[in-house]
Amino acid sequence: MNLFWSTRALTASREDHLTEFFAAALDTSRTFREAYYRFILGRYAQDKHWGKISIAGIETQVNFAGTTCQPDMLIKLSNGKRIACEHKLDALETQGPASDRRGQLLRYLDLPIDGLMYVRSLWKPPNSRVLEHPNYIRPEAREHFLWRDFYPLLEGKSAPLLQWLREGFERLGFTPPHPSIGEMSGPDMELNREHRRNFAKLWARTRSRAMELGWKVQADSIVELYLTGNASSIANWIFISPAKSDRFLVRVTPRSETFAQVKAALSQAARLIQIPTEVMQNEVTRKEGKVQILDVTTSLFEILGRKELTVTEMERRLLEFVNPWLQALQRDQH
Repeated sequence: MNLFWSTRALTASREDHLTEFFAAALDTSRTFREAYYRFILGRYAQDKHWGKISIAGIETQVNFAGTTCQPDMLIKLSNGKRIACEHKLDALETQGPASDRRGQLLRYLDLPIDGLMYVRSLWKPPNSRVLEHPNYIRPEAREHFLWRDFYPLLEGKSAPLLQWLREGFERLGFTPPHPSIGEMSGPDMELNREHRRNFAKLWARTRSRAMELGWKVQADSIVELYLTGNASSIANWIFISPAKSDRFLVRVTPRSETFAQVKAALSQAARLIQIPTEVMQNEVTRKEGKVQILDVTTSLFEILGRKELTVTEMERRLLEFVNPWLQALQRDQH
C-alpha cells in the first residue's frame, strides 16, 4: 500500500496533503533533507554569506500573529534563519483581504523571514516585484521551482515514505520531460512550440481509432485533441492533453443524463488498466456556466516509460493508453 496515494482522496486540500507528506519526508530522512537543502538553499545561503549551515526543523501551515499570512511550510535553519515556502498545484496566488489586496507572495515577503520560495506544478511566474525582492529564492533558469525539480532527489531512496512520495510524483506527472519529447511548457516558448508540434505528429493512430468509434476529431492548440459529436458514446466530448508539464490529462464531459454512468465507467476502467491513474470529479466554467466534468490523470513517464523511443513505439503506447477510456465510454459497453 502507498499511504501517500491511498490517503490523497481523503483530504479536501490536495496541496496541504502534499505539503504534509513532503515535510514528513524532509523531517525523517537526513539524506533527502541534505539534498533538498543543497538544491534549494545552497547558492542562496552562499550569496548571503551564512557559512556552513543545515536544516534544523520543519513546520507546516504556520500562522504569523497579526497577519493573515500562513505559508505552507517554514524551514528553520541551524543559524536561526527561517525560510517560508508556498506550495501550489494548479491554483493561482491567493489575494489578500480588503485591507491588503496584494498576492500571497508579496505579503509573505513582508514577514519576519529570511527567504521565500515558491513551488508550482506548472510554470506561472509571479510579478516583477516578487522576482526582484532580495529575499525571493529562485532556481537559476526559471522564475520559480516546479514540483518535478525534486523528483531526482527522491530517486534511489529506499525508505517507505520516500518511495510513496516518489510514486505519487510519478502518478501526478511531477517528473522531468520525457527524453523523446522534451519540454512542452515553460519559459522558452519557441522551443516549447517546436516540441508540441513534434508531439502532435504522434496522434495519427489515436485519431484514427477515435474516428472508428464515431468521434469527430479536432486538433487545437497544436498538441491537444478534442473529440466531439459521437452519438454512440455516453460522453458529450473529450479533451486529451499531454502538455501540462509531464501530466497527461483525459477530460471527459458527460451528457447531463449520463454523469453517474460515465463516472462508473471511468472508475471501472481505472481498475483494469495497467498504468496508475486518478479519476477525479471537477467543476469548470464555460460559456454556458458551471459544468461538472471528470478528469483522468497520469504521467507521460507512466505511458511512455523512461527510455528514448521510436516514433512508432510512442504512437502505439499513446493508443494503448487512450483506447480503453474511449472504449469504456461507448454505449454498447453498457
